[in-house]
Amino acid sequence: MIKLSTVLSALLMLFLSSCAYDKADEIAGPKVPCTTPEVVSYSASISPLLTQNCRSCHNSVLVTGSVNLEDFSVIQKYIRSGELMGNVKHLPGYNPMPQGGKKLSDCDIELLQKWVDAGAPNN
Repeated sequence: MIKLSTVLSALLMLFLSSCAYDKADEIAGPKVPCTTPEVVSYSASISPLLTQNCRSCHNSVLVTGSVNLEDFSVIQKYIRSGELMGNVKHLPGYNPMPQGGKKLSDCDIELLQKWVDAGAPNN
């Protein structure tokens, strides 16, 4: 004979598990599309993004890991090697940046990628 408490416990567990979400997207809601300019400008978009997220550590005074992201030629070097995008996208084998901080937003990463794909001009 099955105990009533066992049946009630099983029903309660079944009920509670049916309320759980298996997908984070359903909890977070729909993804807001990014709006990036037709032509991404280094001076108007990329440099301010680097200042906001990177240059507090990667500057000419506090050169962390010998990376000075105030110097455009250094930025170009990290773009050509794939390190800039690998780091900001937190790809395996790269150093996740910003170090100790949260990953850049999908829209910021999309903006950087669009600029890199356009040849990373100094415009």
